[in-house]
Amino acid sequence: MNYSFKRRRILIDSFQLRFFGVNFLHILIILLVFAATLFVPLMIQLESETLSWVEREQVANQFLALHTQVWPPLLAIFVLLAIHLIVFSHRIVGPLVRFRMIFKEIAEGNLTVRSTIRKHDYLQKEADCIQEMVSSLRTKVKGIEEQHGEMREGLAELKRAVASGSVEDMKRNLKGLEAQMERLKAYVDQFRTTP
Repeated sequence: MNYSFKRRRILIDSFQLRFFGVNFLHILIILLVFAATLFVPLMIQLESETLSWVEREQVANQFLALHTQVWPPLLAIFVLLAIHLIVFSHRIVGPLVRFRMIFKEIAEGNLTVRSTIRKHDYLQKEADCIQEMVSSLRTKVKGIEEQHGEMREGLAELKRAVASGSVEDMKRNLKGLEAQMERLKAYVDQFRTTP
């Protein structure tokens, strides 16, 4: 799926959905504890048999007044926090999705990728580290390619020396190829394939 298409969605990744869900649950728990702290004592008073009808009416009016005064602002805060969570999580998950795409490109051998993310996204340092890694890999692979090209030229010279029958030229070309093999080995040794 295209990255620019994913950016237009509200929730672009399962990680973002889990992040949003956990934070949403925290906000909901806080809201429920707050509501219980406000309303449960009034509900207990309403159920009390020791109160007169006048006192129950006053508690009921207080209960209803709290409902009309508390729920609209709480609902507004709840919606604003949900929107903020989505925006906040986009600034984390957007770069992560981009990094996954970059990792896939690198795995396929494409070292021309750039790890650029949006200006206000988080994980800027990580994007810089990925860019540094790709640049280092690109430099090392270019060195291997250069050594390969030199070896190809050395092999062509050796073939010409064999064709001409000159033993001295063959020996000189073999020594040159051995030196190029050592340089190539030094480039390849920069990579570890076993722990």
